[in-house]
Amino acid sequence: MPELIDRKREQRLLRDAVSVRPATLIVMIGRRRVGKSFLLARTFTGKRTISFQGDEQSERQHLDLLAEETGRALFGSPALSFASWDDALTFLGEQARREPLTVILDEFQWLKAAQPALDSIIQRHWDRWDRDDVPITLVLSGSALTLMEQMLERGAPLFGRASARPRVDPLDYRDAAAFASTRDPVALLRRWAVLGGTPQYQLWAGPGDLRRLVGVRILTKDAPLYDEPRHLLREGEGIRDPGTYLAILRAIAAGATTHNAIAQRADVPTGNLVRKLERLADLGYVTPVHALGAGGPEGRASYRIDDPFFRFWFRYVAGNRSRLERGRVDDVLAEILADLDNVMGWAFEQCCRHWAATYADEAALGRPREIGSWWSRDGRTEIDVVGVRDHRYVLVGSCKWRRTADVDVLAELRRQQDALGPKAARARLVVFARERFGEHLRKAAKQEDVLLVSAADLFGGTRRRARRSV
Repeated sequence: MPELIDRKREQRLLRDAVSVRPATLIVMIGRRRVGKSFLLARTFTGKRTISFQGDEQSERQHLDLLAEETGRALFGSPALSFASWDDALTFLGEQARREPLTVILDEFQWLKAAQPALDSIIQRHWDRWDRDDVPITLVLSGSALTLMEQMLERGAPLFGRASARPRVDPLDYRDAAAFASTRDPVALLRRWAVLGGTPQYQLWAGPGDLRRLVGVRILTKDAPLYDEPRHLLREGEGIRDPGTYLAILRAIAAGATTHNAIAQRADVPTGNLVRKLERLADLGYVTPVHALGAGGPEGRASYRIDDPFFRFWFRYVAGNRSRLERGRVDDVLAEILADLDNVMGWAFEQCCRHWAATYADEAALGRPREIGSWWSRDGRTEIDVVGVRDHRYVLVGSCKWRRTADVDVLAELRRQQDALGPKAARARLVVFARERFGEHLRKAAKQEDVLLVSAADLFGGTRRRARRSV
């Protein structure tokens, strides 16, 4: 079985929850392919563990399959049947009273879609198990992010009942590097810009070099990653017209980030777009982002595709499918490799913000409470990295995906600092660059206490802490 990379925090949270009370309810959320099922399989390894995954079937089919899985797990034979979810949960509760039992209901959103009252049914049984200290661990895991969160909100049947609510996110750029064979920081950042931190994508791609990864694993027809976004959208809960969602994602990948720009480029009526963007956000494919001001979020939301692989696929694969279907892989690959560094800026910025929020020496950055980016309302000024604390900017940074950054970058960064006004007057300035810093920049940085951070520095050190990065 493959190694479990990172996930120590999530695994510890799961185990701690089980150790507190005999009856434990865990609600886990996370996008598809991030490794929720793998994490659960590596954490709950006891013999009396029933793991069942829902899909697009009816309630009757779910119950029949759950009965078979329960029979095999507990008795070595599928000879069981459940008349209803009440019947199934009653049986599982009786089994747990005899000997501790773990029940995992994976992709729970499909089970609830087939039986909308399922969380209410579970609540009735759960309250009895909790009251009687029945040694049962029930895990509800799902990839419909909003739906899973709503099940635990005030007024919902399961409100206040979950012992743990872990959210499993894609791996960051450092942890994703464990899947690669190279240790070169520039190559690792390029790989992350193509695949991102989704563990399944990293496994499908393999550890090889970027040319082989893109050409064989992504661009070749029937390769593991060739049609992945289309496949996920066709299966996505609540998505009835995947073509429209594909058009929206392609518009965002092409640079349309505002509501009106997306509507025009994707040719989607503005009245329908809001609901579709909300659905994409619920599935974890699109994120609404606000400029981070000294007093909090500013202005209207700008939409971005957070997942690097989706961004890569919609930029380079979606529009070339006809050529790829004809076998013109080498032609498309050559175009991608020639253009990739021109679009590496967004990925580099994302990694720089994550480094500042997670790994950097916080004292050197002014101990920011939040890390994000900022842009003016007229769009003329954009700042790649800002850090805010106590209603002031303590960090202002510029990211340049170029081999060498020189003093012109610092001059531009000072102008950006001025655009933020007096609240940024004492901010620490940081220049991020791919590889090197010119002599004039290094001299100026030493005189003015400007921090210089290269791609290699992004992988240095081992500090980790929880801080919001937007």
